[in-house]
Parts: sequence; structure tokens; C-alpha cells
Amino acid sequence: MLRNNADTPTDESGSRYTLKATLRRLRKDFRLTIISFFGLCTMLGILPFAVFRFARGEFLTGIGDCVLIAIIGGLVAYAWISGRTRLVGNVVAFVVMIGYVVLVTFTNVSVFWAFPVLSASFLLADRYLAVAVSGLTLVGIAMQPGQFSSVVELSSFVVNGALAAAFGLIFATRTEMQRRQLAAIASSDHLTGAGNRLALRTSLDRCVEQFRRRREPAGLALLDLDHFKTINDTYGHDAGDQVLIAVVRQIRACMREQDQLFRMGGEEFVLLLPATDEQGMLSALAKLHDYLRAHLHGPGGPVTVSIGAAALTAPDPQSWLTRADRALYRAKKAGRNRLEMDGTEVGGAPV
Repeated sequence: MLRNNADTPTDESGSRYTLKATLRRLRKDFRLTIISFFGLCTMLGILPFAVFRFARGEFLTGIGDCVLIAIIGGLVAYAWISGRTRLVGNVVAFVVMIGYVVLVTFTNVSVFWAFPVLSASFLLADRYLAVAVSGLTLVGIAMQPGQFSSVVELSSFVVNGALAAAFGLIFATRTEMQRRQLAAIASSDHLTGAGNRLALRTSLDRCVEQFRRRREPAGLALLDLDHFKTINDTYGHDAGDQVLIAVVRQIRACMREQDQLFRMGGEEFVLLLPATDEQGMLSALAKLHDYLRAHLHGPGGPVTVSIGAAALTAPDPQSWLTRADRALYRAKKAGRNRLEMDGTEVGGAPV
């Protein structure tokens, strides 16, 4: 069902293609891409100035530049290692703002560097923090004595800075909305709205990682509509599609907020129950099965569902799915319209 990590391509030395993995991660994580790009551009942009200032004997400014480069480089590295891109983005925006205001205060750094700082903060940080960073940057620069030759020049700086921040806010908000829409489209089944196989892989990996780190339990159930081919053959595929839509709607009516539903393909679905032990999973699935028996109908009458379930017992998503699949096979073989759990005799009402 899901490819094992062993299928990852390797080169002749046996190591994974790290460049491909890096690019794949950047494509998947927009915030990490922004942090990496901004960090690289900032470090490369500051480095020549640091060298130039050391050459001219402006050691205080040069040291400040080097410290800022080191801090940003460390934060970018931490984002890659930990994956905590939201935290790092917020910290980077705040550090850049503080570092810039300090450099303007004690050195001859141009105030016009404020504009990229203002715009970038909305791509790096959460919206409210970015607004605060922009406001502090403008206030911090505007209050510097001797930076502006007249009130008109000061007003021009503040107005242009506010416009740069406003455009940054609009662009970042619009970009985030489009990113979320595309992510939803890429991870959803177009017919039923349930998650697709790609979303399932991500969620399984997340549950397995939680189990590996904290032994957090989780349950997984495979649900298969009984005799679904008969519905398609007798009443047409449109009628079958309506049954699929209905079963998703009714499963969601019984789900908790943290539960997740995916369509594997055809008439088979996967229900993921995070933070649920075996007894809790059995109770929840029994109630779900009873609900579906009472409410799921097609054009020819009641539609029944067979369920195979398995608790997470080892950090291996493939074996987890396989055990649930074996339980589903037992439910089908025993007469359908049954709930079976891996390692537990549950049974149900046969057709």
C-alpha cells in the first residue's frame, strides 16, 4: 500500500540522494523555503559589508555584522534540524529587527535597509508578530536623533515604511491563503472530500513518530462497503458515488475532531484514531458500525460496511496497515457487515 523507505533511490555508495531529498523538503515546507532563502540572502548581503568595514577599520560595525550573520546562520540550521520553522521564522524576524535598529543606532548603516526588513517580516513571522516587528522597526528608526534632516524626510520614511509593511501583509496573507487552498486540493479526494493516499501517508508517519517518541497510542481501521460493485452495476456509477459521499458524511458525524478519514480508492476508506488505545478504539468503532447499520442506505436499500482494525504496536506504518487489512479480510470472509480487530475476536451481525 505505502512504499517502504527501502524503496528510496540510492547512489552507488548506498547513500540517499541528499540533493533530491533537500529539494523535496523545500517544496513541501513553504516556511522553511522562505527562512532558508531569506537567511542565505541576508548572510550573503551582509558579508561584503562586514569585510569592507573591517578593511576600513570600523571594527564595531564589522563585529556587529558578523554576529548577525552567525545568529541568522544558526537559526536557519536549527530550522532544518528541528523542523520548528514557525518558531524560527518568528525569532529570525525579531532578531533581524533588533539587529538592524541596533546597527542604525550605533553605526552608519542606512535607514533604507528598513524596507526589506519590513517586507520580509510578513513572510517569516506570524501575522500579528510581523505587524509588531514592523511597528517597532519604524518607531525605533524614527526616534534616532540626526537620522533625518527634516520633518518632511522623517514623514516620508514613515509613510513609505508603512506602505511597505502593508504590501508585505497583503502579499503574505494572499500567499498563505493560496498555499492552504492548494494543500487542501492536493491532499483531498475530489469526490468525497476525505483525505487521499498522500495525506494518509503523512498522517500515518506522524502517528508512528509520536509512538516512537512518547509511546502515544493510536488506532487504524479499514472500512469497505459490502457488495458495492452490485450498486454500480445495477444503479449506475452516479448512484455509487452518492453512496460514497453519504458514507463519508456519516462517518464524520461519528468522528472526534482529532480523528481523520481517508479514501484509499474505490469503496475502501481508512479511519485514523490518534491518541486512542485499543479499548477506546474498539468502543468507538462499535458505535460507528451500529450507526452505519442504521443510517447508511443506497438506492436498493441498506448498505453495510465491513471493518478491520489494528492498534499501533510498532513504529512501522506498513505493518500497521497490513494488520488492519488482515482483520478486514477476516470480516469479509466471516460474512461481511462485521467489525474485526487484529488479535481480538469482535464479530458482528452477518448479512
